[in-house]
Amino acid sequence: MESDFRSKETSWLSFNARVLQEAADPSVPLYERIKFLGIYSSNLDEFFRVRVATLRRLADLGDGWRRLNIPDPCETLKKVHNLVSDQAKEFDTVYEEIRTDLRKKGIRIIDENDVPSSMRDYLQSYFRREVSPHIFPTILKSTAELPRLRDLPMYLAVRATKAGGKGRPMHALIAIPQNLPRFIPLPKRKQGDDQLVMYLDDIIRFGLNEVFATFSYDVFESYAIKFTRDSEMEMESDDDFTESFFTRLEGGLKAREGGAPVRANFDKQFPRHFLNLVLRKLDLVEEDTLYPGARYHNRRDLMNFPDFGIPGLRYEKPEPIPVRAFTKRDPGMFAAIRKHDVLIHIPYQSFRRLITFLQEAAIDPLVQSISITQYRLAKGSCVAKALQAAAQNGKHVFVLVEAQARFDEEANIKWATLYRDAGVQVQLGVQGLKVHSKLVHVIRREHGRDRSYTVLGTGNFNEDTATIFADHLLFTYNQEIGEDTAEIFRFFRQSYLKPRLRHLKIAPYDLREFLTDKVEREIQYHLEGRPSGISVKLNNFSDREVNSLFQRAADSGVPIRMIVRGMFSLVISEESSIEAISIVDKYLEHSRMLIFTNGGDPEVYLCSADLMSRNLDSRVETVIPVYDPKLREELSRYFDIQWSDNSKARILDRQLSNRHRTRKGKEKNVRAQFALETFLRQQNVK
Repeated sequence: MESDFRSKETSWLSFNARVLQEAADPSVPLYERIKFLGIYSSNLDEFFRVRVATLRRLADLGDGWRRLNIPDPCETLKKVHNLVSDQAKEFDTVYEEIRTDLRKKGIRIIDENDVPSSMRDYLQSYFRREVSPHIFPTILKSTAELPRLRDLPMYLAVRATKAGGKGRPMHALIAIPQNLPRFIPLPKRKQGDDQLVMYLDDIIRFGLNEVFATFSYDVFESYAIKFTRDSEMEMESDDDFTESFFTRLEGGLKAREGGAPVRANFDKQFPRHFLNLVLRKLDLVEEDTLYPGARYHNRRDLMNFPDFGIPGLRYEKPEPIPVRAFTKRDPGMFAAIRKHDVLIHIPYQSFRRLITFLQEAAIDPLVQSISITQYRLAKGSCVAKALQAAAQNGKHVFVLVEAQARFDEEANIKWATLYRDAGVQVQLGVQGLKVHSKLVHVIRREHGRDRSYTVLGTGNFNEDTATIFADHLLFTYNQEIGEDTAEIFRFFRQSYLKPRLRHLKIAPYDLREFLTDKVEREIQYHLEGRPSGISVKLNNFSDREVNSLFQRAADSGVPIRMIVRGMFSLVISEESSIEAISIVDKYLEHSRMLIFTNGGDPEVYLCSADLMSRNLDSRVETVIPVYDPKLREELSRYFDIQWSDNSKARILDRQLSNRHRTRKGKEKNVRAQFALETFLRQQNVK
């Protein structure tokens, strides 16, 4: 009998297939299709570094995985290998279609064999000047140890011989430099010519005779190879969490560089005897770690394909929608928030409002303190600069830096150092937990009393990703919510004391109980004949207990609507009252929302958490009630508009076949992200 719970890994690969569908869609602007190919590739790299690496460690447990109540990791690894191999063929097909479409726009990607004779001198000069100083070959010898190779960079495996086959061949590896652009536009000879573009890989191939000029070889073959390492950080435990954490984290980052290889991508033209030489040295011999493919790898670099200014190849960038609550008539954001709660929908409305809020707090003489959680920040974060300015202006600033935000660890260590230099009080996480809550708490002295201003978000306080991630920010003057937020920040400092909350819910303490109570209530209301229903919008849904809870509600007849972007472990039967879709479009759907019908008096919550075991059991996550009736209605309409999508929504059926939801009869076409922009503009008319 088929299980009602599918592995996270296979459901995640189904999500990445939806990204690939966008790249294949000819109605999507051409440069956006190229970007989706890059996103697909980047996603897959992280998937292998994290999920596949975890599966391999679980498989090494023998039968020990059975205690964890998860699908068989060995079986899952086989499914992963087959799915990734099939998707690789689809990727190559889409890539070639896009290359053809680029040629129609006058952009040609050429390799070292296609360089026009009139450009060869230029390219040779470019290679000597810009590329050659970064090329350091590693000569391969069958008897010598291979030096530690880095995770993710691509390599060219080179075989050099003499014409006529005389003498022994030489083998070498060349790392493709990551500090140079991957795509190099060549100058046009005259106006009207096609724009030629070359991969950096092919420019290196063009210059191989110069790289190995000290040898007498004159025939060169080269094949792309890339491998991916396990990214899990091994950090020795230490009772002195605060003082030693920097040192241990830095050690963990160094250890990550030596993680076991879990995947090798290589050019399928790679001669087997040469390939085996490299793979043996990398200890990559199992078939399910080997992924033969096309000439090029590291296609995540396609996200940076050069823009030649040709109109119509990208989505238009609309002006941000104004936030009606924040007008020029207001003396400042604090005055506006005191009037009523304010909800901002990112990226339709500008993330700049949060930065302005922090800037005002930094210089306001009545502001006493600012507390904030930090998970991922922009590279030149204005949020961080506002916090440093506030500390330098005499405010008490506390930043909970989650130093274990995966792949942002090094950046967060640097931010922590900068904060401390500016006088900010920094705490590196909470021992035993990862802090994923998105909270800002400002204390302002008003009429002799301390008053709270709170910002609660569904996504990172990151102005770079805020242009493409769809999220929500709630600004509130509700003092009881402010007290709960202050209690959570107290918990960060004294994690041995469970937080005492009246309105917010927090994982890992009461979020499971909260979900169970709400779902059980909907079941009871349905049995009593009262209005019932559950609507959820999440990034991932993959916890077995919550899966069973929702299945039980569906078996009782409670109508359930689910919008889930990524992992989706529910296996929905045709007779189930659960309907589920996933939307992949112009923006990355990142917001999390829970709506309970509650007998006809709907409750609406925003949250930082996905419904995954890690979020519920080993992270600090926050669920936020939306009390303002207008904002509850606005979020309900937001959900309904997304639910009505029949353009970019895929049905999450039993097979995860990624079928598009299509129009029925005279139903009008709805593309949710465009419809939301129209709706929010109407909502915010002055």
